[in-house]
Amino acid sequence: MKKHATLPFPLLQPAIASLCLCLAACGGGGDDPQSAGSSPGTSTSASPSPGYTIGGAVNGLASGFSLQLLNNGAALLTLSANGAFTFAAPVAPNSAYAVTIGTQPLGQTCSVSHGSGIAAAAVTNVAITCGAVQARVSTLAGSTTAGAADGSGTAASFKSPYGVALDTSGNLYVTDSGNSEIRMITPAGVVTTLAGSTTSGSTDGTGAAASFSGPNGIAVDAGGNVYVADANNNKIRKIAPGGVVTTLAGSGTAGFANGTGAAASFRNPHGVAVDAGGNVYVADSGNNQIRKITPLGVVTTLAGSSTAGSADGTGASASFSNPLGVAVDASGNVYVADTGNSRIRSITPIGGVVTTLAGSSTFGFVDGTGTAAVFQFPYALALDARGNVYVADTDNSAIRKVTAAGVVTTLAGSGKTGSANGYGKAASFWGATGIAVDASGTIYVADMNNNQIRLIQPQP
Repeated sequence: MKKHATLPFPLLQPAIASLCLCLAACGGGGDDPQSAGSSPGTSTSASPSPGYTIGGAVNGLASGFSLQLLNNGAALLTLSANGAFTFAAPVAPNSAYAVTIGTQPLGQTCSVSHGSGIAAAAVTNVAITCGAVQARVSTLAGSTTAGAADGSGTAASFKSPYGVALDTSGNLYVTDSGNSEIRMITPAGVVTTLAGSTTSGSTDGTGAAASFSGPNGIAVDAGGNVYVADANNNKIRKIAPGGVVTTLAGSGTAGFANGTGAAASFRNPHGVAVDAGGNVYVADSGNNQIRKITPLGVVTTLAGSSTAGSADGTGASASFSNPLGVAVDASGNVYVADTGNSRIRSITPIGGVVTTLAGSSTFGFVDGTGTAAVFQFPYALALDARGNVYVADTDNSAIRKVTAAGVVTTLAGSGKTGSANGYGKAASFWGATGIAVDASGTIYVADMNNNQIRLIQPQP
């Protein structure tokens, strides 16, 4: 019998391929997934991935503050505590993500690490690190040469400017102590003379017809009235809008007496502050007391006795040593730069209860909390809306910050005298005696021995 020839396997491949194509076109092959349970004319595929989440962790965010993040310029996420975070909206697989800071927390600056890339999986390593804002010090007005010239910026001159205060329009008022004048600086840095002349005296009057002698502390009320501690005259003076100067209280003779107007007496008054009701508080340094003057000129003693000391307590049972600065918060609490004790004290408006917020009777330059912090003859202080106290730590040539919890840090200045502008501790002061802070957190400093008004601005 003749044997049939066997076809080689390679010759079968084209035929098998043709058979497969035919089955596919004809809908044959019951094992094809599309033919099982799919309607004619439709196609199925695997469900698309929902996307990948973007997240990470935040560190260093101060308690009570919040931070806002954006991803790809949208997807706002607000964080109010340290720890892990994840954006609610995922991004599509293999698409770009970019985490940025939307709004910085007040008083801090935060940075992003590992914040951008292509999402090939869930992202968990975005790092947000927050830290204290570094402050930039510059000169608003005045040169290091003493003088009495009006003008703009460094073309203007002062002689031992002592105190500063802001009005609601952002104008800054300066007690130009060496010139016995009250000067005004616009937000643009234009300096003019509001009242007084370079001739010292104690005359009431308008503008240059009025006179002062060694004016120190200064404050402004909501109506634009300016109050001045006229130290060498032992008086508290009032300047109405338009430069009209009158005497609110004080006889002109050094002493201690409560009473109304000229029947009251002070001894070398320095700091002044005014509350929302128009009451004026005075650091009566020579009497070691804090005095209060009503809008009608009635003078009483809020706290302290004529004997120097550092005792906390109520009213006359508390004691101060040469207090030079005062400030008042929205609740009427009075804060005192207790210079001779190198402490920051507070006094309640009702009862006059005195406590120590920060500092001890040790003199030096140490940041810390409460009595662990150390100052060196602080002269003045100012308050922001959050209750932080800014201190002109005069003999340390530094500006310090005290939180409501008593935590003290150094905002600017190195502890060495100088006139350098710059950031943080790279800047220097020489005899900072006056301080004020506006709603944006910008701080104004009377840099007395440099004859300048300096600015400290938080930097993002």
